[in-house]
Amino acid sequence: MDFHTTHTTCPYCGCGCGILLEALDGSLVGSWPVKSHPVSQGSLCLKGWSSHEFVESRQRLTQPLLRKNGQLVPMSWDKALTAAAQGLKGVLDRHGPDAVQVLASAKVTNEENFLLNKFARAVLGTNNIDHCARLCHASTVVGLAAAFGSGAMTNSIVDLENAKTILVIGSNTTEGHPIAAKWIFRAMAKGAKLLVADPRWIQLSDMADLAVQQRLGSDVALINGLMHIIVKEGWHDSAFVAERTEGFEALAVKLEEYTPDKVAAITRVSPDKLRRLAEIYATHKPSAIVYSMGITQHTTGVDNVKSLANLAMLTGNLGVAGGGVNALRGQNNVQGAPAT
Repeated sequence: MDFHTTHTTCPYCGCGCGILLEALDGSLVGSWPVKSHPVSQGSLCLKGWSSHEFVESRQRLTQPLLRKNGQLVPMSWDKALTAAAQGLKGVLDRHGPDAVQVLASAKVTNEENFLLNKFARAVLGTNNIDHCARLCHASTVVGLAAAFGSGAMTNSIVDLENAKTILVIGSNTTEGHPIAAKWIFRAMAKGAKLLVADPRWIQLSDMADLAVQQRLGSDVALINGLMHIIVKEGWHDSAFVAERTEGFEALAVKLEEYTPDKVAAITRVSPDKLRRLAEIYATHKPSAIVYSMGITQHTTGVDNVKSLANLAMLTGNLGVAGGGVNALRGQNNVQGAPAT
């Protein structure tokens, strides 16, 4: 009997939890959490606990299939690779390299994506290579890179425990990133306030100190409305703004348009709730922003992200433990893979 374990990274969301895979006689039989992992710290969500199961699923293909006369016929890897190469070469010969599109993956390593990049550009001769991150968090990359110089979350998942206020917007965290939600719960156990802004009523809404349901597509108006109130009430961090930011005067002029009554008409969030939301976030610091694809997969996704960056800078919630603008990514290597 051959039994051993392998320490690896969970292949699902961007939390990147540590798991131990148990193998018995060449088959995966179990998944266990890793207590020493900095993020998961001995915890796994349902997907992590069952991550070994899809490997042994009977629904998986165990050998290549080639379609012949309308039927998929099993064949060897050598024959399958030859057929794929001949098919690609035929397209290249007839239509040129730009007739081919290559799709990379965020669930494989940087090295594998690097090889796929080289295959597309050097072998096939096309720049038509794309990646899922261009849809899911391209607006994060563009928005945060423009604001901060890097398209990644400014603080760590673990650092959420140090927040005194957490604003969750566009993220069903307990379902999409359960281990990140664990750190939100730890902060709440220490007295942190939870704010939720989402068109849906999610599980976190039931636990929040204040939850609002803005109208779909009105996120920029909502955030600008919060900043309008913060500036009017003098709750912004004037020292941080003066020393660490640019363009505050232009922003302040633009914010004049976003009065509580106007924002309420756009978002369907009452002026009283807007004021309370702004007050808690701005005055009960450090305050962290947590968001995901609920605000990024929009035509206004970049503006949504830039608005959150402005909100954090306006209140001085950058460069501090428990603060920041924190994008929860959808797959285990969606941050690193596009860079290759």
